[in-house]
Amino acid sequence: MKANVSAMYIVKDEEQFLPYSIRSIYEAVDEIIVVDNGSTDKTVQIANSFDKVKLLQDDTKDNFAYLRNLALEEAEGEWLIKIDADEVFYPNLAKEIKRLTSDKSVDAYTCWFYHLTGDYWHMQNSCDFDPMYHRQFLYRNHDGLRWEQPVHEYLKGVGPNVLETALHYVHYGYTKSLSKIKDKFIYYGRLEGLPDTVSHIPEEKILEGRKLTPFMYDHPPVIQGYINTNK
Repeated sequence: MKANVSAMYIVKDEEQFLPYSIRSIYEAVDEIIVVDNGSTDKTVQIANSFDKVKLLQDDTKDNFAYLRNLALEEAEGEWLIKIDADEVFYPNLAKEIKRLTSDKSVDAYTCWFYHLTGDYWHMQNSCDFDPMYHRQFLYRNHDGLRWEQPVHEYLKGVGPNVLETALHYVHYGYTKSLSKIKDKFIYYGRLEGLPDTVSHIPEEKILEGRKLTPFMYDHPPVIQGYINTNK
């Protein structure tokens, strides 16, 4: 393996936050695998503007595990970061990555995230370390890894030694336009084979009923300028 850390994205029409997401991990990784699933906006151009990016394009299947496995097969890193285009890390990721990946006994690490909803100033988290917003994100690479399930995919084959970190990122996906959020809900429901319970809901009510708390933290530095100009 040539690289120590490979980041892996699957994307489709993610021009809004992709450049900030990539910049937030850029110094922490050696290569970035981006699998594009048929974008019609500037996603591909943005991905290609970064030297570390290896771009793959496949719009043949609506299956997240299939697309993530394309990235997995391309990744050369001893360690793998699973990340989405609307996730932006804080700078301490780059500071911590060498220490985390030097421990030969660990199979995976977890991180935490702030789940912003509706705008840049509210979140669904109840506290700084809310167990609802906690996941594995950094994995030791080996031949037995495989992504499973078309949507809400999970990585099969991860070893048992999983350690927590205090690392955070911010999830910006639910700050997009209400029409895009509604389209996402409909799309996910279709992939899961569920009855359509969303199409009849007006866009302005699509996030109604969610319990929100103020987001009182700083945004990651790479995206702060964007936030300031899009308040």
